[in-house]
Amino acid sequence: MSDAFDQWVEWRHKPAGNRRSIPAELYAAVMSLPENDRADRQKVNETVRRNDEARREGRTVWLYLDEYQDGESRMIGDPEWVRVFASAEVADRWFKENDPEGVAWEYRVEGGPAEGSVWLYSPDPASRAIGDPDWLTLFASMEGAKKWFEQNDSSGEIGEYPVQE
Repeated sequence: MSDAFDQWVEWRHKPAGNRRSIPAELYAAVMSLPENDRADRQKVNETVRRNDEARREGRTVWLYLDEYQDGESRMIGDPEWVRVFASAEVADRWFKENDPEGVAWEYRVEGGPAEGSVWLYSPDPASRAIGDPDWLTLFASMEGAKKWFEQNDSSGEIGEYPVQE
């Protein structure tokens, strides 16, 4: 029986033209690791296990960056800048209706399950590095976001975004 690491390695080293795929959740978990750790069976399997647990507990969401409107760049704080989905299935339904070529990225939510809204902290509000695990930090509550913000980095920005169920 293959584990998450085997699935990752088989997908990563597939021949050119091979359409083999892996689940988005596996890809997101492995890509959250530093590049050197992606070759470590124990680290890959542990990260995938932790992400699966967080997903079951409602502590992950899927983000879609919608950074432009009528040629104008949107920023954190703009209510349409990021769409937050409760699951990959919710994101897929939205994409089918609104942006068939769109992509969402999974992020963990700090401080508990995502209920109603999440608060996004960006260390660099001009960055568009969606998919990079360090691009944003997400929080389940405004209080958690403010506390972290005051203790770690008060130079970024925080915005509240509703979670689409």
